[in-house]
Amino acid sequence: MKNWKVEVFYKPEVPDTIGQGILEDISDLGISGVESVRTATVYWIEGNLDPQTIDRIGTELLADPITQVFTFDSDNENTRDWTVEVQFKAGVTDAVGDSTVKGIKDLGVAGVNTVRTGQKYWLSGTLDAEIMRTIAQRLLMNDVIQTFSYQVPQG
Repeated sequence: MKNWKVEVFYKPEVPDTIGQGILEDISDLGISGVESVRTATVYWIEGNLDPQTIDRIGTELLADPITQVFTFDSDNENTRDWTVEVQFKAGVTDAVGDSTVKGIKDLGVAGVNTVRTGQKYWLSGTLDAEIMRTIAQRLLMNDVIQTFSYQVPQG
């Protein structure tokens, strides 16, 4: 049994309108110093799957080949940006995750136990932990049903 982490995000040449909207919302909060926000949908897939099968799921189900790309199991990313991941708390229904399990089965892929979903955000600019917590709690998550974690820039 393995837990796979798949991140689906816009190609560099495609505008990230969700990220641009969040950047405007950050400014509306009176927070300055954030230069850009990029977003991704994250899928945590648990099951007896190999890398080729995860690649097929990403290609055929999760990513739009025109506007998006995906990576999987890239936990050791080295980024100059702050990252925030938001996911549902344990016990909260994840309708998108449940639909993704059905979609994977419809592809003819067996061995998937569960899929959990969440969002990932890369923020660049002059930030600190307090600002990141404020942005996450005010704009990126619902504290009743979601949790978040963040990482400071590396490198």
